Amino acid sequence: MGDLKKAAILIILLFLIPFARACFFPQDLYAVEVELKDYNLNPLLKARNIVIEDHKIIYRSHYDPRLIVMIWNDSKLHVRVQIPTKSVEEKIFTEEFTGVIPAQTIVERAKESGWDVKEYYLKKDNITIYLTPKVGKECKSDSDCKTGGCSGELCLKKNETAFSTCIYREWYECLKLTKCGCYNGFCTWKPNPLFMECLKKYNVSIEKIIKAKTQIRIEIKGEINDKIIREIEYLLECKIPRNFNEIDKTSIVPTIDPRIVNAGTAIESELRWLREVGVIKIKDEDIKKISEIAKWGYSGYNAHIGFYDGEWKPYFNASNAELIRCVGNGFKDYQEELPKDPPTIERGTCGPAVMILLTLIGILGGKRRENSNDVLGRGNLTRNKGKSSEDIKL
Repeated sequence: MGDLKKAAILIILLFLIPFARACFFPQDLYAVEVELKDYNLNPLLKARNIVIEDHKIIYRSHYDPRLIVMIWNDSKLHVRVQIPTKSVEEKIFTEEFTGVIPAQTIVERAKESGWDVKEYYLKKDNITIYLTPKVGKECKSDSDCKTGGCSGELCLKKNETAFSTCIYREWYECLKLTKCGCYNGFCTWKPNPLFMECLKKYNVSIEKIIKAKTQIRIEIKGEINDKIIREIEYLLECKIPRNFNEIDKTSIVPTIDPRIVNAGTAIESELRWLREVGVIKIKDEDIKKISEIAKWGYSGYNAHIGFYDGEWKPYFNASNAELIRCVGNGFKDYQEELPKDPPTIERGTCGPAVMILLTLIGILGGKRRENSNDVLGRGNLTRNKGKSSEDIKL
């Protein structure tokens, strides 16, 4: 690729701020991604064996050439190592419903029961369950909520006026098993198994007492039988609807078994190489910490690794995380376009490219940003103007 084309695309990567929406994509389950602040993409202009496409710099991994590295910026730099994927056609049965189901409790139970768990994505054999907690805007912490009513049976916003009939109900005894606080942005009695079982004992509508709800999507490949239903109901601790729809689905699966490639070593290798060639500035202890927590599935808008609350962690664990609740079809991983070897940097000057950069900065200055078809949701300007990424909501 010539200096002019590289320079023009790098200008876009460096100077335009994206505004496209992000989503969860199937490939996110087979990638690890880190967000960094201190970076300079100029050294990559001198790299061999890279591809610049769709406002990303793409190349083969130094850890394992079968893996793909994608780099882009959206005011911060994102470094993503991706296991290549392929599409397969499958027949599946689906069911969706919303209920008072404590998502984090379900996640912990799934881990104990041998499910493959990645954030709120649960998989075991031919069963896949997606949990999408509903998020409110009533509160950010327990201090934003209060109890009210004649018997303290109401949980509401701190600035909200309480109204109660002052008639004591037997189920109020259940309130001793929980507390009023902020749960997924709602001021509510916090759900837990003992509290919910107590409400059922008194035939109380859980939906009227607990505001926080979770949307559930169940996907089953092949035959549905009572054993599968019992396993799902055990996990969710509730009876599920059985109005399953049969659909044809294109699924994204990895071409390499994720168990034989190490996510921590893969991202560590790329961070060390990028530091060596002058693209990023990062300390050894930070690389070590990122490598220790990295796992396949820590990628995408909701789960990428970043420095939050004074430590490296996935975004969904950050105190101010605003998670996006949509899923995309998938995206191109560029495997066929890539040279077979990882990139190397040509040492020496890059005078013509620098001059081109300076010229194009003046030319592009003040131009209006176009929407993008960037399937990763972090796009800037692209050759396919006017096309926006499509989100499919669960």
